[in-house]
Amino acid sequence: MKISTLSLLEELERPEYAAMKKAFRRRRYVKGESIAFPEASQNEVFVVAEGRLRVFRAYEEKEFTFAVLEPGDIYSSHTGAHVVALTDGVLLVTDVGTFHREMMETPAVTQAMVRVLGGLLKNAFQIIDGLVFSDSTTRLAAFLLAEARGEPEGPVVRLSVTIEELALHLGMSRQTASTLLADMGRSGVIRKLGRGVYRIEDPDRLGGLAR
Repeated sequence: MKISTLSLLEELERPEYAAMKKAFRRRRYVKGESIAFPEASQNEVFVVAEGRLRVFRAYEEKEFTFAVLEPGDIYSSHTGAHVVALTDGVLLVTDVGTFHREMMETPAVTQAMVRVLGGLLKNAFQIIDGLVFSDSTTRLAAFLLAEARGEPEGPVVRLSVTIEELALHLGMSRQTASTLLADMGRSGVIRKLGRGVYRIEDPDRLGGLAR
């Protein structure tokens, strides 16, 4: 669910980006803390140094997750979305004005921002398509296929979120997500190897569910 393959933390350690690194201050946050919300007046840019954050929009009683930010991801507080901490962690924070000045001298930052925004847009379209055209089983199957990584004994999915967070990301209830995972396990499509770890036993059948 990580939205960018580029880690800005690694870039900031390079000597040529020393000035940019000094522009950020460290800020600790705790699980459940609201980092940003639509009505907030702050205008900041932050890099996740430790922990994970959920980016979502809320409509009436429903929430739709657009991304989970992980260490190395960069984001802005004035996007109109909610950003809530999934874990304790640390942010590197600066104001938008300072960031803009430094960005002009740091091409890697611009590249990171483009990738993050592209990832958010892709996730947004996937959510819209899933909610409009797909049922819960299809959305979960497609997610598992997208998250699968090849290992010696077959494709394995290692969830970086809880079942509740997964359900929020896919626009379904926690009970529905748990039931679907259990049904897939009983039917031999997937096999649970441990907490949050599943091996795809029948990729073809899972692919059929995802269509």
